[in-house]
Parts: sequence; C-alpha cells; structure tokens
Amino acid sequence: MLSEAAATTVPGGENAGRGGAPAIEAVRAAFPHLEIIELIGQGGIGFVYKARQPKRDRFVALKILPGSLSRDPAFAERFAREGRLLARLNHPNIVTVYDFGQANGFFYLLIEYVEGVNLWQGMRASRFTPEQALMLVPSICAALQYAHDEGVLHRDIKPENILLDTKRRIKITDFGIAKLVGEVRGGTGLTASGAAPGTPHYMAPEQIE
Repeated sequence: MLSEAAATTVPGGENAGRGGAPAIEAVRAAFPHLEIIELIGQGGIGFVYKARQPKRDRFVALKILPGSLSRDPAFAERFAREGRLLARLNHPNIVTVYDFGQANGFFYLLIEYVEGVNLWQGMRASRFTPEQALMLVPSICAALQYAHDEGVLHRDIKPENILLDTKRRIKITDFGIAKLVGEVRGGTGLTASGAAPGTPHYMAPEQIE
C-alpha cells in the first residue's frame, strides 16, 4: 500500500521496470479495461500499479505477481489466497478487494486505492506526534479483531502495512501471508515450505520459533 495498497514506493514511474517489475506496456495490454497510470510500489510478492476504472470513474490499485513467480505453484497459491482472504473481509479499516484472478499470464488483485501514506512514512515525516499516533491504535485493533473473528490472521502487521488516507483514516493492507486460523499448524499450509512469514523486526516470538 501506498498510495498503493502498501508497499515500498518505487521511483521512476513509467520507466520503473527494474527489479522484475513487468513493463507498464505489458500491463496495459493485459488489462485493456483499465487505464494503467504508473508503478507506485512493490512489496511482499507483488508489484502495485495505480490505475483507473473508466466505467466506475475511480482510481484503483492493481497488484500483480512477478512473471517468474507466477510459474511457481506455491507463489501462485499464496497470491490467490490473498484474494480469497480479502474478498471475505468487509471493514472500513481494511483495504477492499474488488476483483482477483489471472489475466494473460498475470495473477492479479484489483484493490482499493488509498490516497495518502503508510504509517512508517507518516511517522518518519513527523506528520503527527506520538500521542496522535496512539490514537490510531483502536482502529487498527478493531480491524484486526474483525479479521480474526472471520478466521483470518494477518501475520505481518507493521507500519508499512498500515495506510493513512488524507483524512488520517486507517486502512490495513497486504494480507498476502495471512493464514487461516485453523491452518496455522496444518501440513498443507504455505509455511510448511520452511519460509517463515512475516517481517523479523515485527514478528511475534511464536512466529520466529
């Protein structure tokens, strides 16, 4: 997200094709129903493009899997899971998913575009005091509790995955490594591959173990 939907901002706009990001021309060809504007972020398993839906006259964020990873069944499953999880969630403090699937070889998520910054960017720019930052905590907790009640664990909560719009409203994004509660220790879970989900500096002790 991001002005995205939560990722690290990528400079270079239309020319930003480095790091494995699909060329913007290829993305435009794959999604003719969207006006692809620019690459705005990358993080986790996806690249995020700002786009516009002409029929609905709204901006959206298009998150797609890198081409090399889309050929890996494990990554493809992980990406599809993000779409299914987000599609189940309907909360004012969670980024909305509009659509997900596969188009011309790209696995994609079409999600809500949040105009603003992530929490890390906001704090680094000293946009609010520690006291003001603490006032955001109840909204974050409410969103996570709702997701948990729906059987979803985020498992990568960090400032970069918490978006703030221009009115300082919270939106949690990037459920790409979330696990269904009942699958945390399941043998078919994606963590069974040996790759620990999460960001080390923000992981709970039980995740690290």
